[in-house]
Amino acid sequence: MSVARLNKSRLNLNNTDRKTRARNVNKMRREPSRPLSDVLTTLFRKTCISSVCLLMLAIVGLGCLAGYRWLTAHPYFALQDIKVTGNHRLSYGEILGISEVGLNKNSLAVNIGDVEGRLSQNHWIKSAAVKRELPGNLSIHVREKTPQFMVRQSDKLFYCDSSGELIAPVAPGKFTSLPFLNIESDAMRKAEILPEFMAVLSRRELPFDPGQIAWINIKGGDRMEIFMDNLGLTIRLGLDNWQEHLSDLNIVWHDLKNRGEFRNVATISAGNGRVWVEKRTSGQVASQ
Repeated sequence: MSVARLNKSRLNLNNTDRKTRARNVNKMRREPSRPLSDVLTTLFRKTCISSVCLLMLAIVGLGCLAGYRWLTAHPYFALQDIKVTGNHRLSYGEILGISEVGLNKNSLAVNIGDVEGRLSQNHWIKSAAVKRELPGNLSIHVREKTPQFMVRQSDKLFYCDSSGELIAPVAPGKFTSLPFLNIESDAMRKAEILPEFMAVLSRRELPFDPGQIAWINIKGGDRMEIFMDNLGLTIRLGLDNWQEHLSDLNIVWHDLKNRGEFRNVATISAGNGRVWVEKRTSGQVASQ
């Protein structure tokens, strides 16, 4: 009894599935397909809209370009004043020549980034900042490199900064008298003291200043020699704890001055907590 009912119910389910699939097929067949003309019309409409949008963008772009050209040629924005600050080595005209700007040039046509880049590529300029002040003003501020020494490289003289970095070749037109610097090959690591050493001299913490120095020689064995031509005096300084050695040197220097014996001194050596003084020979004369 139960088996018969089960088989009957299975038969009914199979019939139901067949009827459902048949109705779905008939429904799909009854749905009408879109005419080809409608598809082409829709495609044409979209193409026209896209073309109009592109045309509008092109018109706007051409308008912006024409407006930019008009502004960059209008005399209202012509440069009437160019200020240059921070220059000492380079003249006003040289700065303008390097930056490639000049009076009456359109301010809007000046590319600030290009001007700063051209200035920064110059050997004497550390950095540059350019500011546009509409309608016709331009300000240029530069930071120049400061030469402290002259060095010899490949039979040529170069200016260099306090760290020994080369700046530019020595030119006869703008010659600046500076101490000669020589660093022996096995003493290159000691060159790192130069910026601080020159800063101490510039602060007048010692009885002599950079302008009195004729040459500086950094030698192997952690030694430095300094010669002052106008005094005829050589200073030898140990580079280990050189700040303390300079303090000792300062004390001895003033003591020799106070006793009136400084004219007879040819060499002062400071190192290892001691200071040695060598007197001049009979043929040597000190200039004051």
